[in-house]
Amino acid sequence: MNNFGILLIKNPIMKDKKDSYLGDVGIIRKIDDIPELKAELISAFDSKSHNHKNISKYSLLLAEHILTLTNTPHDAAIEEAFEINRKWQEGQAKFQDARKVAFKLNALARQEKDPVKVKVLRVMGQVAATPHVKRHALIASDYAITLINLMHPENMDEVRKERNIQIELMKSV
Repeated sequence: MNNFGILLIKNPIMKDKKDSYLGDVGIIRKIDDIPELKAELISAFDSKSHNHKNISKYSLLLAEHILTLTNTPHDAAIEEAFEINRKWQEGQAKFQDARKVAFKLNALARQEKDPVKVKVLRVMGQVAATPHVKRHALIASDYAITLINLMHPENMDEVRKERNIQIELMKSV
């Protein structure tokens, strides 16, 4: 378990690809996913990753989508994730500021009892961390899939729908 509260494993297949999503960032262990669509999202990310601000914009779009999907209101902590991301994009916040907000959101997730809200807070923590390291946007995407797994157990149609939304959001930035 790392400081962001993510159970990570290294992907030995991708260990030599330092510039890819899985090259030096672990993956969430328990996730029912569609590998082809995840690969398509990673490919779209790789095509956009030269522009860190665009990746941060993607993470905000994903966050808004997740809040809508779960009918979760913008409370103060969630709004802080949006605010730090926007401030960083405008040059008004530092990487360290984003990390502090991400740590705060992940601490809230550890205290939360509602499993859906836990996943929402995990997504928001990754959104807050995206200015620090752009690959956190992809970890947020994976947390969104774990949220879908929770809300719709063993429903790969819902997973497909979510990954397709993520791919379109990534392509839109």
